[in-house]
Amino acid sequence: MFGIVLCTSCGRKRIADMRTVRSKCPYCGRADITGRMTVLFSDKSQSIVRELFENADSSKYSELEKKKRTDDPDPLSTLVYEYEHTSGTLQKLMVIAKGLTRIKGSFTEKDVDDLFPGKGEQMIKNMISADIIIETGYGNYRGI
Repeated sequence: MFGIVLCTSCGRKRIADMRTVRSKCPYCGRADITGRMTVLFSDKSQSIVRELFENADSSKYSELEKKKRTDDPDPLSTLVYEYEHTSGTLQKLMVIAKGLTRIKGSFTEKDVDDLFPGKGEQMIKNMISADIIIETGYGNYRGI
């Protein structure tokens, strides 16, 4: 979950990853506890929050909160971001499996390799052995 928040020190609007415990303000450097910050708008998609932050004024935050868009202009980069900000190998593999299943329905080794060059085959093997994915057809996989 990502949000447009107000810094408790300088009061400027900024984007924060709401899944983290603390978020550092790029303007004044203060690290705030994310759970205590004033959230003007939030969404699970980083790109939606980023687009709103860059293009809209604050009067539109509550209006857009009511009717959030569900389309992500670049779902694969959002998936890579989520992967990079997840700790633990098993959790990272689960993010990839669920994300590719959500985006594509089913995916192939090539899809994984496109995101992580040279790692597709090993990641698929690891996901299968951890019972994270199933093979729905020859070379086609889905998250469980």
